[in-house]
Amino acid sequence: MRNRIDRVFPFHANTVGMKCAYGILLLVVFLLACGCTGTPPEMPASVQTMPDIAATVSPAVPATGAVLAELSDVRPNATLALQPGTVLVSFRAEDAQKMTFGFTNGGDYAEMSEIEVTGPYAGTLAFGPPDAGGYQLNITGSGRWTATAALPDAAAHLAVPVNLSGSGTAVSPVFALEAGEYIFARNETGLSSPLYELRFANGSYLMDANNTCVQPCLGMDSAHSFTFIEIPESGEYFLSVLPRSSPHPWNVTISAVPVILPLGPGPVILQTPLVQPDT
Repeated sequence: MRNRIDRVFPFHANTVGMKCAYGILLLVVFLLACGCTGTPPEMPASVQTMPDIAATVSPAVPATGAVLAELSDVRPNATLALQPGTVLVSFRAEDAQKMTFGFTNGGDYAEMSEIEVTGPYAGTLAFGPPDAGGYQLNITGSGRWTATAALPDAAAHLAVPVNLSGSGTAVSPVFALEAGEYIFARNETGLSSPLYELRFANGSYLMDANNTCVQPCLGMDSAHSFTFIEIPESGEYFLSVLPRSSPHPWNVTISAVPVILPLGPGPVILQTPLVQPDT
């Protein structure tokens, strides 16, 4: 019998040792059943994820029309055959970097914009080729990026009063303005304000009456919170927003100048004839 026990339990042939082992086993089972083995394990800490680029997209107009070209940091150049009008370049930067956008016909027309991006960001720029022909679009950046050149969606338009807001480099939807005077108001002033440029829907700049500056003609160091703009002809326009860096919040309102009715002749004063006393 002993040999049989040795074969079945080679490490516990001693009866006293078996009782001790069973006692310890019962104690462990009892403690587990009572929940007295200590505090429950902590939940693992949440894993930090990289911010989604889409969360920083400015509420601007992306290039939703016919796609003309797709560019990236590995394919930064494109040649486009264009008619006069507006071309929107929507870009997406993967990280903080400086980006330069050059748009030219190789002759007497050229536009260039330099943008500083402080983090993952997506925005839009506008260019206005004045003539039919070939144009070159070149984009450079110090990090990873992608871009799309496309025609604007002509169906998108706003009406006065126009309330616009965004966060960085952007192009507003098209809005209709009647010929006349308007108030251009902004929340940010001085160095905190972006550069604002009003354009006709065909991409050409809306200059002031003296052809000296692009309306609203607010310098980037101007302390004025509003100014008056003159619309020479009824039509469709859009606003281009160029801050010093992106993302950067901005808010703009374009409203008609209130019409002040001319003053009337005033109340009629009736003069009562002087009655002479009887003599």
